[in-house]
Amino acid sequence: MSALGVDAAADHLHALAARLRELPLGEAPGALTFTPVSGDGRHGDHRHSRPLSNGSIADARAAMDAGEVSAAELTEQALAVAGEHADDAIFIHLTASAARAQAAEADRSARARGPLHGIPVTVKNNLDVAGLPTTCGSPVFADRLATSDAEVVRRLRAAGAVVVGTTNLHEMAFGSTSVNPHTGAVANPRAPGHVAGGSSGGSAAAVALGIGFASLGTDAAGSIRMPASCCGVVGLKPTHGTVPLRGMVPTSMTHVDHIGPLTTSVADARLLLDVIAGPGPGAGDAAGLDGVAVGLPEAYFWTGLDSDVESVCRAAIGCLAAAGARPTPVACDIGELMPLLAVAMFAEAHVLHAPLIAAGPDRYSPALRDRLLAGGTVLGHDYVRALRARRLVVDRIAAALEGVDLLAMPTMPVPPVRIADVDDDPRVALMARHTSPFNQSGHPVISLPAGATPDGLPVGLQLVGHPYADRRLLALAEAAEAALAPGT
Repeated sequence: MSALGVDAAADHLHALAARLRELPLGEAPGALTFTPVSGDGRHGDHRHSRPLSNGSIADARAAMDAGEVSAAELTEQALAVAGEHADDAIFIHLTASAARAQAAEADRSARARGPLHGIPVTVKNNLDVAGLPTTCGSPVFADRLATSDAEVVRRLRAAGAVVVGTTNLHEMAFGSTSVNPHTGAVANPRAPGHVAGGSSGGSAAAVALGIGFASLGTDAAGSIRMPASCCGVVGLKPTHGTVPLRGMVPTSMTHVDHIGPLTTSVADARLLLDVIAGPGPGAGDAAGLDGVAVGLPEAYFWTGLDSDVESVCRAAIGCLAAAGARPTPVACDIGELMPLLAVAMFAEAHVLHAPLIAAGPDRYSPALRDRLLAGGTVLGHDYVRALRARRLVVDRIAAALEGVDLLAMPTMPVPPVRIADVDDDPRVALMARHTSPFNQSGHPVISLPAGATPDGLPVGLQLVGHPYADRRLLALAEAAEAALAPGT
């Protein structure tokens, strides 16, 4: 174990803690709670065309209902594509035999057809799938055999979904690239040689390739939305607390972990949310963008951007405006606060991982191990200051949303970096800059494909809604998706 590495990581945390002590953090905060908002949510032959698994769930269900395709055929398509990409480190477990059995049962079932009946899906490997090891992409949990499904996986199965495998991720879900020293670097289907984003990289890559119609990911600092942006798919982080976390290996002791879907469309994300969270207010609402106030928090989220990313996202905002939206600058300066929250994050992560590191330090990569051990050097009063800073971030985001329907910004300030450069490219440290604030605040957030850089690297546009107004956000996101579509 490298004492120098731990010392360097600890020095960094201590420097952040010293900055915390200098900040005027104000009065003690109240409880971190949300007030629910009102229902309006304001505060041919498919088998012989393209694979259906590249289309929508509604298309697939219609084709099955018409007898044009079977669940077994959809599952075979997904498994065939997975086989073609066996060297791309997308899966930790491909459960072909079990998936074929589930699909055959779906084809035999004439009754109790749920909303995902016969639909192949995948699940990130930090969510329990009964009978499989939940490894989190780490040797630490190689023998952690799940005896039951995570609650969200149980709900997928109850809705009729066919689980075809569990997807690869960044080690312990603790990173933004899904370049994993133990399970391989997930290949980006949209940008060969570049990262798929993390930590749910395998899930996003599977969806982009059509290996199933959707995947469940987890998100503690942007781990659904960064891969969605990198791979050109849709990624939704719901309001914290709306999706049950039982059966997920946590990254935090507090409230930053979320579970949500990665899909090819907003409509499919809505369907998955209804399954894993249950229907909510505004579940059937449609929306246009006419008169919709779109807050642009310039001070933090629209500064320091890669020029190509900024061009794509400014053009996307122009498309929303052309569809009737009203872009409005809003204040949300959290730049001095966000880096300091690492003090709390690593202190909490240390509590979770210290016993496991003591039992087998060599089962962690040196870089992650050193960061986790450094969290044990955080002093109690600095941890409390970091929690206070977290509350200030929450308050400033809430203030930015006052008077607007949603916030908009690039999902990531930089495009996907090259896999070969992840150890040296300073842009890796910026990838979660725009996503992690909303894990601290718990707001619902969605990443939409916004276009690509001149080099063909995908760029995502992130939309932030009011707490518990997930369906309102989805309705507006679907309208935005239509406005951003080529030819509209």
